[in-house]
Formats: sequence, C-alpha cells, structure tokens
Amino acid sequence: MGYNGTAFEANSGDVLRRVGAICRHLTSGGVFTDTTPVILASVEQFIDDGYYFVLGELVKNGYNPTQTDTEVKAVLAQIQAADAACQVEYSMPVTDSGEPNDRYKAIAYRRDRIIKDYLQTDTLEQLGAVRDRNRSQYLDGMGRSIARKTTVYEDSDVPPARFPRGFGQRRDVPSRSGNNTPIGGADPNL
Repeated sequence: MGYNGTAFEANSGDVLRRVGAICRHLTSGGVFTDTTPVILASVEQFIDDGYYFVLGELVKNGYNPTQTDTEVKAVLAQIQAADAACQVEYSMPVTDSGEPNDRYKAIAYRRDRIIKDYLQTDTLEQLGAVRDRNRSQYLDGMGRSIARKTTVYEDSDVPPARFPRGFGQRRDVPSRSGNNTPIGGADPNL
C-alpha cells in the first residue's frame, strides 16, 4: 500500500484501501499488485484522477479546494475512492460490447449521491469545510416585473410580438380571462 499520490485522506493509503475494499474481487487479498486484473499503477492513476474530479466538484460548489478538517477529508476521501472504483470497474467490462456493469452503476450512484447530499448542500460546510463563495454569488435574476411588462407593451417603439395571444391555442379550450391591471402576482392575461 505504498501510494504516495495526492488524496483527501486522514491517514496515508486510506483511499487506496477503500478502493481495494470496494473492488475486492479484482484484488489479491484486498491489495492491488502488478499481477491483479487491474494493476496497482492503473489504480493509482485512477485515484489521482479522482482527486482532480473532487477538486472540480469542490470549486464548482463554492468550496476552497484546500480542506484540512478531518471529517471533511473523510467525506472527500469517500468521493475520491468511489470515483477511482468506478474507473476500476469500468476498465473491467463484463460484456463483449464493454457496457458498464451493475457494480459500476451502483458505485457511480453512490458517488453522485454523496456529492448531491454533501457538496450541493451546506452539509459539508456544517462539518467544517471552508467555503470561498456562496453558490448564488454568480446567479442573476432574470425576467420582467409586471410593471416592466406593462411599460414594454405600451411602448409604441417595441415591435409587436411575432405570434399574437392565443396563436396555436386549441379551439376546445376556452380563452383565459382577466384584466391587465397588476394587483400582485402574475398577470393572468400573459
């Protein structure tokens, strides 16, 4: 278990041991070697790939890529190990056409579920992760207010709509009724 690559682990070799435990059927007694179906060098490469995958997920969700908290690193190690295990399973097709097997699908589901439950919510932050920015920092509200819509519709310089109201409406469905006076909420005529 001499993996010296980059990993989110509290103890050296944790991620490699996790991958060995997940993909035990492809190891020799739980250990990847140069004679196992997936050799140790390939598994180490998959672990490195998983590290960069986790970094991308952290940054995408507003977290600092350098995490030091033990609990946070344990969650990130699970994601990294699951991603590496997915690559190990994917490299060993069980069909002639090389389709992903059920083990791959189950591990990928677990990896994606941990990302959804921990990184895409504030759970990782509650465990002690450092967040650089809020996810909503780069969001921008879109759309027009009712007042702005009224102004645009009353503006004579605005070209008319390409399709008039009711265009393509089914004849057996009655037209909507209401007034154009905004009283809060959406305008029922629009």
